[in-house]
Amino acid sequence: MSAPAPAGDPKSLILVPWHIGNRLDVTVNAARAARRLRVFLAEEPEHTRAQFASDLGIDCRGKEFLPIPERPDPDYLRGLRERLKTEDLGLICSGGIPCFIDPGGWVVAALREAGTPVSALAGPSILSTMLSLSGIEWPREHARGSFVVYLSADAGGRGRENFLETFRRADEPVFVFLGVAQFRECLAAMEPVLGGRAVSAFFDLTKLPRSKFPYADRVTTLTCREWRREAERVRWREVSDVALMVHSRESAR
Repeated sequence: MSAPAPAGDPKSLILVPWHIGNRLDVTVNAARAARRLRVFLAEEPEHTRAQFASDLGIDCRGKEFLPIPERPDPDYLRGLRERLKTEDLGLICSGGIPCFIDPGGWVVAALREAGTPVSALAGPSILSTMLSLSGIEWPREHARGSFVVYLSADAGGRGRENFLETFRRADEPVFVFLGVAQFRECLAAMEPVLGGRAVSAFFDLTKLPRSKFPYADRVTTLTCREWRREAERVRWREVSDVALMVHSRESAR
């Protein structure tokens, strides 16, 4: 562990990307930050601690891993600002783009508003991986796309209606981020709106070993109706992550 920064140096929140499946995809800078920083904010603290130890061989006995509240928490923020008086903090995510899919956006906004320096390291991204595997030539075929997070039926309200409205108005690819347990529910919600538009499912991007993740990097494209049948054949206990890409109306079949 490196020595503390000299007194008077501004302390920062550092956004640290992590691998999205294959541990070899951790960047050199992310690995250095994992070793240097003592305190990390994480969606799943104990899982992150275990990955530091198993993937990089880091001794985590002197490190702290703090859970990130999903909603603004004044007490949590005060605690972070107190820590930032003496040391840099890391915010780490597993989706490749901190605060994009994983929680923490409100932390970044609040600290920036308070004048705290915030910096980000570049790294692997589920978004860029999906774009690469989509088979679409960007921007030759499409000048833009939309990106949405699926809201469970339990959420209800305007947020769910806004989710469906994206497909009604957009004649462009739409990338959908969701949990594995939401797959069937999400497809059922979209089917009345999508009709024959094709939907690609991306399973366990870059994950190894294949004995543990047999669906890794598999991309399957079907209509919602076809997915209802195919979903029954997927061994969901062997799937860790899934994301969707809804094709443009031109791809209706």
